[in-house]
Amino acid sequence: MQASVAVAEALDAGNLTAPPVAGAADFAVAGLAVAIAALAVAASFVLVSFDAHAAGQGRLRRILDLGPSLCGPRLLLAFFVGLLAAAEMLRLPFFRGATMLPSRRHVMPCLAYPLVAHGIAEPGLLASVLLLLRASVGSARLPAAALAVPLACLPFLTAHVAVLATPATVAAYPGQLAHAADSVGHCAYPAYAATLLLALVAVYLPLLATACWDVAAVAINRRLRARAYALSVLILVPLPLQVLALALTSVWDMHQYTSPTVGLVGFVAVAVAAEATLVILVMLPVHDSLVLVQQLPAATAGQEAPDDDHGR
Repeated sequence: MQASVAVAEALDAGNLTAPPVAGAADFAVAGLAVAIAALAVAASFVLVSFDAHAAGQGRLRRILDLGPSLCGPRLLLAFFVGLLAAAEMLRLPFFRGATMLPSRRHVMPCLAYPLVAHGIAEPGLLASVLLLLRASVGSARLPAAALAVPLACLPFLTAHVAVLATPATVAAYPGQLAHAADSVGHCAYPAYAATLLLALVAVYLPLLATACWDVAAVAINRRLRARAYALSVLILVPLPLQVLALALTSVWDMHQYTSPTVGLVGFVAVAVAAEATLVILVMLPVHDSLVLVQQLPAATAGQEAPDDDHGR
């Protein structure tokens, strides 16, 4: 079966370039990816531990939106953040060297990167954030609505798979749209993937902005309102920067370190958004609950003391 244009371009790039040597930008990306993955694992552990610890405090969990219905979407959010960090490893030279691929196939992980990162991980992340925001104002019914998160990935995943799997005889588009590596073998970002990422951000940005503002409008105190505004800024600003940075790697091939550096900028942008969602939507609600658990016995004791005195 004939290969697709994207796969053929990757094989040609593998013939023309040697496996690249990792630079400072690559090691910076690796360190940041490990940190994000560790935060996602820590958030999952904290959430599961709290859920087990607070099993008998149903009223408190309902007040703070920490019941079982929201545990699933929060775990989904942590999973997709971790997957996004893991996918970043696909485009790093030392990972590609560890896969022991034949020399002409060393560019193939560069094609897998947008498929995993922006066909699965980022759509799932954004859908999970939107679901949690909508659920916090009563616009989504959980846990049934959580099924929409995997479904939200399907259009973008299908589009990526179609580009990679459709033979060139069926869809013969210009090869420039599928360049996955620069002139020295560093992973670039294919133009078709940049187009799909732009579509993803264009769909979710207005939805997330509206959801954040809705949460801020019904927030019960200034602290929760400030969190909603901070989340909106930390999502709405980095995501367009990510699209711009990754799109540049598909058209800008002036120096051997251009692609890794611009790719680092794009990953830092989405890392800011991912970490903000984990902290604001997973970690801080658990922290609020633990603080309230400590304050509740003192408040109860203060209310019972006057009643005892009155009885005497």
